[in-house]
Amino acid sequence: MPQILIMNAGTAQMSGTDLTAIQLSLAAKSAWRSVWLAREGDLIVSPIPIPADLLSFVGSTLKFDPASLLLFVPEGAHDHPVLCDVTLQSDAVVERISHIVRQNTYWKISACYATEGVARLAAVLGIAKDGDKFALQRGPDLLNRKSHFRQLATSVALPLANGCVATSSDELLAAVTGLRSETGNVILKLDNGAGGAGNIVLTSKKTTPLPGARETRRVHWPTFDPDAVWSEMTTPSCRTLVVESYHLARSMFYLEFEIEENGAITYVNSGDIRLRRSKDRSERALVWTGLELPSDMSNRQRSIAHAHAYRFAELARTLGYRGLINIDAIFSTDGRLLFNEANGRWGGGSVLHSIAARLLGSDYSDSYVVSSVRDVRSSSLRAAIDHFAKRGWLFDDTRKEGLIPLAADQDAGTVECLVIAHDRLSARNLQYRLPR
Repeated sequence: MPQILIMNAGTAQMSGTDLTAIQLSLAAKSAWRSVWLAREGDLIVSPIPIPADLLSFVGSTLKFDPASLLLFVPEGAHDHPVLCDVTLQSDAVVERISHIVRQNTYWKISACYATEGVARLAAVLGIAKDGDKFALQRGPDLLNRKSHFRQLATSVALPLANGCVATSSDELLAAVTGLRSETGNVILKLDNGAGGAGNIVLTSKKTTPLPGARETRRVHWPTFDPDAVWSEMTTPSCRTLVVESYHLARSMFYLEFEIEENGAITYVNSGDIRLRRSKDRSERALVWTGLELPSDMSNRQRSIAHAHAYRFAELARTLGYRGLINIDAIFSTDGRLLFNEANGRWGGGSVLHSIAARLLGSDYSDSYVVSSVRDVRSSSLRAAIDHFAKRGWLFDDTRKEGLIPLAADQDAGTVECLVIAHDRLSARNLQYRLPR
């Protein structure tokens, strides 16, 4: 059954209406890397053009004819990498997609984020599904707000860091005052800030940048100015912060589940979140370098984390959500399991898992390690493919290992790569040889 892939990362439902340049860039990159979810005969609806060489490489790697893919970039979307509901419901878009859908009896929609606009488009096309009823009421927003996560997670007894929701600078001051003594560090999270872009860690200690935030800021508590911080962090579209005691992490990971149309919950994958210190020592945030699947946990740790996360997935199912859901957590340095947030949408590992399952089999995590490596220096996708092939690093379908360039960022002169290896040591050895 062909699918309509809707590349709507970075929507207002995900990140608010006040996107930074970094968030806009991430939305564009998401559209390119998400092409790897495509299968023969699919229709891709993208806010930006997809390079022909990327489509060709995806097809040759995953063994299907890329010419069978249909690509539709709505008029006027080229200059803005976010595919909003207004665009999706426009007469021109509906007419164009309806014309394509009429040529095949069976279609399904797969969107990064199940927005109200996606559900309305599905209804017009006659391919609505049960989960769309929840989306029509903007239900998935419940699973993509940090404040809602604390509320919902508490209802199913997920272990959380001590914290609360603040909706004013006075509440922010009270929260920081009450929480700062627990670990000496407090994290402030913008309610709808994706990818850590809305988070700040406050600390009275001299420290290097800490994970999970765009900035680690040293403060003198008696002079802490809640009004200034409130004004700095909140936006016109988001006036809510989550305030939590901050715990140092020994490992950071996620678990991904799929809630199917019949309500069945399938465990999809888990992965570790990898960060490094910036070469610019003045940088106040760590650099996200990629993900590694499966997560490197003991069997006991994995079993405990899975049991907790599964309860949250069951709650999401009961609410009416259908689709992928990612649940983030850490094991702290003192061994505590603490959950951070959930996202009802495609996650960073969704593409990686899809590629690995198609190339290696659905049980790949028993025998392989799959890692993404961001910001590998290369002038283009073609240059990266040639460079890796020349050195014998390009993925080999016989040996079932090697590198796959996922997408290029021409402006930055980098590519994101997927590393497939038989063990963690081999995967990391190959990563270290890449130009960074």
